Amino acid sequence: MENILLDIGGKEFYFDIDALSDAVKLESKLIEESNLSECENPEKKDNVLQIDVAKYEMYRDLIGTLLAPSTEIIDDKMGMIGLNSLPIPFKLSFNTLLIKGILKEL
Repeated sequence: MENILLDIGGKEFYFDIDALSDAVKLESKLIEESNLSECENPEKKDNVLQIDVAKYEMYRDLIGTLLAPSTEIIDDKMGMIGLNSLPIPFKLSFNTLLIKGILKEL
């Protein structure tokens, strides 16, 4: 499988979807205090996923920045020198997702 992975600065990365899901979930304490207590069917309380909309939208934009096609051609063989010429939004998105554990190195 290593021969089909793409390098970014000599390393392979992937999006951890489970980490993303955990990052946007509301804490259980907040869920209990919300309008779920008014839910007609108590069994539905366990099946309802509530997310922090601000976090969801921000992560969506960060991931979209990484996935947007780039008009610039970056020579990956230049390593860090080539990556330094990437646009600032790409760098910020990459760094944020990496630090938050959503973008992980293989």
